[in-house]
Amino acid sequence: MMEAGGGRTAAEGGAGGGVLAAAAASAFACVAGAGVLGWWAWAFHPANEQLWMVPVGLVMLGTPAVVWFSFVAAGEV
Repeated sequence: MMEAGGGRTAAEGGAGGGVLAAAAASAFACVAGAGVLGWWAWAFHPANEQLWMVPVGLVMLGTPAVVWFSFVAAGEV
């Protein structure tokens, strides 16, 4: 059965509209992580302050890439 948008439903093996939303959220998380790291490097690195920003930025930057790789490798996307 076709959806109104012309795509297949999730029960028929189609990706559905959630993939686009997930991709947008992942891209936003990556950009936010890069922003946190850039902000830390620009403002706080010379004095080695606010070091908590480094692992937070790395997690925000790297996690979406690992998640998407696992989805692609499992054949979900």
